[in-house]
Amino acid sequence: EGNSILRAAHYPALPAGAPPGALRAAPHEDINLITLLCEATDAGLEILTPAGWQAIETAPGQIVVDAGDMLRQVTGGVIPSTTHRVVNPEPGSPASRRARTSLPFFAHPAPECDLSVHPHFATPERIVDHPPITASVFLDQRLREIGLARD
Repeated sequence: EGNSILRAAHYPALPAGAPPGALRAAPHEDINLITLLCEATDAGLEILTPAGWQAIETAPGQIVVDAGDMLRQVTGGVIPSTTHRVVNPEPGSPASRRARTSLPFFAHPAPECDLSVHPHFATPERIVDHPPITASVFLDQRLREIGLARD
């Protein structure tokens, strides 16, 4: 009865004349607690680090774990949301002629779960001032902010 979801993300092969620098998925953070990214059929996932964008290379059977906005909320920002994107392969490369598929699993806590900052993360050096909020209210609020839900 929760909001966790397994999604199939399909990125078609690049059409002829695809603009250089175009992205398969623009930079974003996920709303949920964590995202489990099972190995994709091709490269393209990048995360934003303090040093810039870094390609994520995985071996068969590995799972990438991204922190989401709900985890950022519970930790008072100590664990930030993972900013990530999916880049296009080089035009004309063999990968550009292949579709890419990935299976992200968006793990959400139960809707009634309290996402207040856990006391462990609120220290005198790190004052955290977030009002109490449940997972369902947080999700609804974020979906409205990005235009995927109406008031």
